[in-house]
Amino acid sequence: MKLPLLLIILLFCGNVFAQTVKTETDQPKLGIKEKFFVLKSDNSIKDGPYAAYSRYGGKLLYEGFYKNNVRDSIWSSYDYDGQLEVKYDYTHKKLLAYFPSKYIADIKTYNVINGADTLNTALDQPPIFVDGDSALGQLYINNLRYPAEARINNVQGKVLIAITVDSLGHIANYRIKKSIGGGCAEEGLRVVKLIKGDWLPGILNGKPVTSEYILPISFTLSSY
Repeated sequence: MKLPLLLIILLFCGNVFAQTVKTETDQPKLGIKEKFFVLKSDNSIKDGPYAAYSRYGGKLLYEGFYKNNVRDSIWSSYDYDGQLEVKYDYTHKKLLAYFPSKYIADIKTYNVINGADTLNTALDQPPIFVDGDSALGQLYINNLRYPAEARINNVQGKVLIAITVDSLGHIANYRIKKSIGGGCAEEGLRVVKLIKGDWLPGILNGKPVTSEYILPISFTLSSY
């Protein structure tokens, strides 16, 4: 006698979760708290649903699924208002949705790098941080330290840090694009190097390319 399909699914899910245990971690440097499942036989291996929340306010920043410690299925990231930023299908390597921040939307051209040649041009799709801009914002909030020299000399403004995102989504070549003095650019560079997560490459004429991505970091002193 055949079991009903629903019962088979329930038995399968029950067996999967019987092999895992739910855990929570606090990641101060990333500005998040995580909730996920790990294997009972090896708690270093994530396996099952995953969610990351802001350490301040508890907003859901991104969620997805791990299979044997590798991202799998669909992952979604959200801004501080709960609006979708990025939805990516890891199983089929496909971007399902992308809603850029105003900063990204205002950028019209990117430097595309091909060996020793650089072409400044519009892209079909810019490089994308899969965990979303809000996750980057949390990283800055939790790690940025106002340099003493800049504080003493009332140095304020926006630092620009550039990275290279290659055609496979690997990042490298961290560099200062714009400095405001007082050690701010060096501090911005230090924080950007803390970024962990997956990137999608820029797309030009339907093909992934190596391009320059610029991250803005603001330094503002309190008025009181």
